[in-house]
Amino acid sequence: MSAAHKRRHKHEEHEEHANHERWLVAYADMLTVLMALFIVLFALSQVDQLKFAQFKDGLTKGTAASNQAVSGNSGIMDAANGDMPIDISPNSTGQPLQQSISSEVKQVLQRQQTAQTQSDLQDAKEEVQDYREIEKQINDALTAKDDQDQVTYRITSDGLIVGLVADNVFFANASAEVEEKGREVLDVIAPILAQLPNDVAVQGHTNSLPLKGSTRYRDNWDLSAARAMTVVQRFIAAGIPGDHLSGTGYADSRPLYPNEDPKALTGNRRVDLVIASPSSDAVKALLPEVAAQTDTGSGPKELTDTTDTAGAENTSSVTSTTDLATGIAPNLAANVAH
Repeated sequence: MSAAHKRRHKHEEHEEHANHERWLVAYADMLTVLMALFIVLFALSQVDQLKFAQFKDGLTKGTAASNQAVSGNSGIMDAANGDMPIDISPNSTGQPLQQSISSEVKQVLQRQQTAQTQSDLQDAKEEVQDYREIEKQINDALTAKDDQDQVTYRITSDGLIVGLVADNVFFANASAEVEEKGREVLDVIAPILAQLPNDVAVQGHTNSLPLKGSTRYRDNWDLSAARAMTVVQRFIAAGIPGDHLSGTGYADSRPLYPNEDPKALTGNRRVDLVIASPSSDAVKALLPEVAAQTDTGSGPKELTDTTDTAGAENTSSVTSTTDLATGIAPNLAANVAH
């Protein structure tokens, strides 16, 4: 046999290369399983009681359409599966399963609602105390000028309302020009309001007497809006940021006293400084009741004998509120445009 033929039949055997990195695959799989395990454990530890109870309730309603096992065909001993239904209605508490879970959901909801109510009540108490501190600051500053009798205080669902009685101390009849004593009162109040983060809504009000003998203001809507804007401008000049202020005229649509009350002519003719509450609607609703049940302490007394409508929604007054730039003197209208 020739050498060439021997070479053709000769097989060269090659040694297979060993894979030394095969352990990495198993290691990576193990890490993946461990990570999935930890994620599941973390998810199980963050159980929302309400959502879990609702989940159980949903499962029961979706799967327990009837309280007996599904009927089937004949089985051993010719006994039908549905002839002797399995009663699954009682659970460990002796109550129907669906009713028990629904009760659990209600209990969770009730606990959460109670906790939220307690939190809202505490927030309302703290807010009332803050308002009482503001009242005391204003009253002390006015007392130093012997002007403490020129303002009133009341707490409504809107917040703290500092009322300026718009008699001849503040405004002359059918006029929106602030008198000298009124300017003094506003200049005392302004620095205190400037330190607050709250918005301040200036609301002008008149009594029910029709406006007569005035060529400058068309009616009580126009006059009340002009008075509100006069106070707004005074506050801006005193350093209160303009974006914290607003001015609105309500004429006689939001009286403090009914027209037959002797206090109506002077008490309803006013300008209210509403230090707006920043709280939620639930907390705001609690403010008047909390204020009525807590003592004012060393601060001034608050108005309580009023039929206050300042905190109520009044559609007619909103739609009828005068455009503040309309019908006001040129110097006021120019400032409103800015």
